Amino acid sequence: MNERELQLRIRQHLNVSARDIPLPMANRLADARQKALSRQKVRVGKFSLAGLGRSVADHILPDGRTAVAMAAVLLLALASGFLGELQHVADLEEVDSALLADDLPIDAYLDRGFDAWVQNESPD
Repeated sequence: MNERELQLRIRQHLNVSARDIPLPMANRLADARQKALSRQKVRVGKFSLAGLGRSVADHILPDGRTAVAMAAVLLLALASGFLGELQHVADLEEVDSALLADDLPIDAYLDRGFDAWVQNESPD
């Protein structure tokens, strides 16, 4: 038995039982139902900027979690690349300052073979 069949059977049993209720009790139940319905909060439409807000709420917000997660992953990837580039620049600055702090004369830096010598002498 699926859920729909179960609902139909329950409704049938309630309808049969409702026929056996005495009239004064049925009237009290009807009054109580009306009172409960009058107290029920009614959903009020929100400010929607000529329908724009409602369409955003209906179409974008259900997929909002996915969009936020994708944006977060994208931002993390960009931040990682940016921080990696900053680290690379810091490493280059360190090498430059070490070269400039060395006791070599200026002419050594102007020599054409100096770059090749630095490449061969570096520990990397």
